[in-house]
Order: sequence, then structure tokens, then C-alpha cells
Amino acid sequence: MFNIDYELNEKIHAIIINPYLSLEELNANCDLIQKYNIRSVSTSLNFLSHLKDALNNHKVNVNTLISYPFADLPANFIDEFVCYAKDNGASGIEYTPNFLKLSKNNLNSFASEIESVNSSELPVTIIINKTKLDKELFEKSIEISLELGITNFQIGDGFGPALSNTDIAEILKLIGKQNSIKVVGGVKKLFQVIDLFDLGIDCIGTSNFNEIFKEIRLI
Repeated sequence: MFNIDYELNEKIHAIIINPYLSLEELNANCDLIQKYNIRSVSTSLNFLSHLKDALNNHKVNVNTLISYPFADLPANFIDEFVCYAKDNGASGIEYTPNFLKLSKNNLNSFASEIESVNSSELPVTIIINKTKLDKELFEKSIEISLELGITNFQIGDGFGPALSNTDIAEILKLIGKQNSIKVVGGVKKLFQVIDLFDLGIDCIGTSNFNEIFKEIRLI
């Protein structure tokens, strides 16, 4: 069993991206992050500065989502978005690559955009929704990312069903246990969290972190 007071607060990442959050709700989420001593947060560029200021006295990695969830960021804007994230204190970049280019077999263009993000000197996580890609494209996206030196992967983007045990086994085989794998999507209960960690997943991302930590506090 996990050390509830220590390990899970590092392995459960809070996701704060709802564009309709009020200032009061945003601050309430920041209070919860501090309450549970959560160490990693994924957020939008709009919320980045506010979260960095609100969590300034706590050791929290605030990672910024870029080209999420639609992979619709034109290549010539990538560097500007990454620079903005760095200038506003982002701890890392979580990037959804252009899968249309991959499906059109524009492998060099697909790879060059990932390279551009990876040149930021910030830790980079590549976001891939396995349920939205056919097997060949999914495997190719992993292969190219690994060749480019990517070591952090997020499987799932919050849109779609939870991954099955078969999916997890396939992902671990492709990416390797030496790299970091985060799962996002459909994780709402503590038993799901524990099951994923038992299968070999490194961390999970969820906007339901308050509900999960409430369960933890009841144990």
C-alpha cells in the first residue's frame, strides 16, 4: 500500500483547465493543492501566472498545456507559446503534437514540431490519446518521440474512456518502464488510481483530485 501522506501527493497531479472557473473557484483549487500538498499541476497559459503567484511559497511544479486538446497550434507559433510559458514561470510543457501530419506521413514535420518544443530546456511531456488513434499511428508517434529524446508521456487527454489493462500493458511495452507514463481520463476514484499504479503507471492527472484525496483522508 502507498504511503498516503507522502507518495500519492507526488503521483496524483491536479488538472486545472476549466475556462469557466471564477476567481473564487480558482483560488479554492489553489487552497486544495496546498491542503493536500500536491506537487504537480497541469494548467492553461491563462491560469499559469495566477497559479504560480498563489502557490509561490510551496514546492509545486506548474506545467503548462500547449496545443491542447486540439493540436491546432501552427508551427510558427510554437516557439512564442513556449517562450511565454517560460517567462511566466512554467515548470514544464505538456504538448499535444499534430497528428494530422503524422497521418499524412509528414514524419519530418511531425518530428520537427516536437523538437521545437523540446528545445525549450523545460521538461516536455507529449500527450497522446490512444483511443483516438489507430494502432499504427499510435506506435509511430511513440517511436518518433522516443527517438527525439522524449522521456515523459501522457496517455489520454481527458476525452474518451478509461484505459483497459490490455491498453496499459501495450503502453508499458512500447514506452518502457525507464520512461515516465502519466494517465489522464476517466480517473475519478481512489481504487482506479491504485490499480493504475499497481499496473506500473507512474502518475495520473485528474481534475477530480479533491474527491480522490477525500477518499484518502477517510482511510
